[in-house]
Amino acid sequence: MIAVTAVAGLTMVTGCKKDDVQAQREDVAEARQEAAQETAEARQDENQEMASAQHDANEDIAEARQDANDKIASANEDVRDEEQDLAEARANRNEDLAEGGSGMAGTTSAAAATTVNGRVIAKSGDTLTLVDSTNKELKIKTNDRTALMDNGSRAVKLDDIKEGSQVRASYVMDGKDMVARDVTLVAAVKKLDK
Repeated sequence: MIAVTAVAGLTMVTGCKKDDVQAQREDVAEARQEAAQETAEARQDENQEMASAQHDANEDIAEARQDANDKIASANEDVRDEEQDLAEARANRNEDLAEGGSGMAGTTSAAAATTVNGRVIAKSGDTLTLVDSTNKELKIKTNDRTALMDNGSRAVKLDDIKEGSQVRASYVMDGKDMVARDVTLVAAVKKLDK
């Protein structure tokens, strides 16, 4: 009977060890399953955080682009305003330059002045009639803005310019009229043969 009891006890111990191994195997399998689930959850959390960070970065980039576009639009508007101010200033200056002796404003071409050398063949009021080196007659009007001077750059009066005087005149077109900016007396009066 002792032998039977020993065999039964041995069987029982062996069965317990088998149960322990089985329990440990189940624990390991359960631990593996939990680890796999935690890994999957961690990956899902990481993907969500990356997507959120990407979304935030895209919003920041969109805001930065909008700010840059707003600044560019504002700068372009400032440039347009400055160009308009410049155009108005030029128009006002041209009106001032074209203002005649009668106080009437005209339109002056923005082109550079033309210079001519010639001899005065007639003078009527504020207009000088010149003949240039090609015998072309030019009627040049003067006004209160016309600089009148002699060859030494001293101021003279329109009455000092006589028929027969050699002059150099710089003029601009005002409509169909040639309006003198300056007239310089370059040679003494020569008597005209009549």
